Amino acid sequence: MQGCLRRLAAAAANGRVLCSHHSGNRHQRHSGRPGALLLSAAAVGGAAALTSSSDNKDDPEDEEVYIENVEESRYRKTHMFSHFCSFSSLAYNSEMFMTGEDFLRAVLWKSDKGRSQPKAPEIRELTEEQFQSILDTAPKHINEDERELFRNLGANAVISYPEFLFLVSILSKPRDHFLKTFQMIDIDSNWVLTKEEFETVENMFAAGEAGENPENTTLKVHFFKMDGSGVITFEDFVKFLDNLQKECLELEFYEKSGGNESISDRDFTELLMSRTFLCEEEKQQYVDRVRQRREEHKDNSVTFAQYAQFMNLLNDIHELEIALRMFQIAKKPVTPEEFQRAVHVCTGFRFEDRLIELTFKIFDDDGDGHLAHDEFMKVMKDKIRKRGTVKARFPPGSWKAFRKCVHEHMTRAS
Repeated sequence: MQGCLRRLAAAAANGRVLCSHHSGNRHQRHSGRPGALLLSAAAVGGAAALTSSSDNKDDPEDEEVYIENVEESRYRKTHMFSHFCSFSSLAYNSEMFMTGEDFLRAVLWKSDKGRSQPKAPEIRELTEEQFQSILDTAPKHINEDERELFRNLGANAVISYPEFLFLVSILSKPRDHFLKTFQMIDIDSNWVLTKEEFETVENMFAAGEAGENPENTTLKVHFFKMDGSGVITFEDFVKFLDNLQKECLELEFYEKSGGNESISDRDFTELLMSRTFLCEEEKQQYVDRVRQRREEHKDNSVTFAQYAQFMNLLNDIHELEIALRMFQIAKKPVTPEEFQRAVHVCTGFRFEDRLIELTFKIFDDDGDGHLAHDEFMKVMKDKIRKRGTVKARFPPGSWKAFRKCVHEHMTRAS
C-alpha cells in the first residue's frame, strides 16, 4: 500500500500523465493529453457563484487522467487530484491526506516559468491510534484573529481531498461571495452549519463516488467538535475564511521578502503579476515600467500592511469595475484623485498615497497621469481567478445533483 501511494505522489509531482506502457524509467504520455500539472494559478476571488463544470467540458483540469497504480482510488483521477497527491504526506485506510504544511505548500506553489516541480513528500501511513492522536490536537474553536491556523497545525493535521477542494474554492472567492457559499451549504436555511450539511458538500466534491468519508478530520473537529455536536454560525464561517485568506496572503508576502518587513516596488510588481494569465514577456513589461519610473531619493518600499490593503481591493473588485467603467463611458480619464475616490466609495477605506502612486506607476501605460483601466482590471481579475493557485470546480454534474439534494431536503422540511 505504501509503495502504491508513494508511486502516485511521485507521478503527480513529476507532472506526468502516465500510461501503462513504459520501459524502465521512460514513461510515455497518455493519448496525447497534456502531461504537466495544469495549475491555473490562483485567485482568492472568482466566479460569482459556484458553477457547474459541465459548462466547461474542454477544461483540462476536469479531464480524467490515468495515474499508474491508483485504480482503487474512489476519486476521479483529474489533474486536481494529481496536484493534491503530489503534496500529500499522510495515508490512512487507503486514502491520502494533507497536513497543514502540505496544504499551504500546495496552495502557494507557483507554476511560473523557471520554477521546478514539487518533490513528492515521503508518505507516512498512520495507524488508527496515530490518526486519532492527530485529531486530538485539533483546535476546538474558531478565533477572531487566527491567521496562523495551518502554520500552527504543521504536521499535526489530516485534511481530505474533498476538504482541499472546498478550501481552494473558497480561496477563489471574494469576501462578498462568502454569504452565497454559506447559504448553499446551509440546506435548512437556519443560519448555522451542521456536520451533516458539511459532509453533503464533501460528498459533492467526491463526485458521488462510493465510499464513506472519514468520520472525523482536523477540519471537522475544528468546526463541529469531536462528537459532531458543534455548529458554525455565519460569523464563524466568515472569521475562518478571512483568516485563511490572510494567512495565505501573509505567507506569500514574506516568502517574497525573505522574511523582511518590506519589499521593493519591483518585488511588489512581480508579486502582483504572479499567478495571472499574462505571459512572461507581458509581466516583464510591467516590471521594466516600474524600474524605469523609480525615483532614487524616495522610499520605494512596500510594507505588508500596504500590500494587504492593496490586495483587499480584490474583495470589492466588481464594484470598483463598475465605478471605473463609468469614467470610460463618460470618456473621462481616471486620475489619481478620481481613483482614490472610487476606491473609497467601493471599499469604505482610503488608499495610502503611496499605494495610489504605485498603482499609477504600474498601470499608467503612457505616463500621462491616467489609469489604463483595461490593463488594471485584467490583472486584478486574473489575481481573483488565480487566488489559491489551483482552479477548483464542482465535479461534472454535481451542481445539478446538489440543487436536487437541496430541493429534496427543503421539500421534506416543509
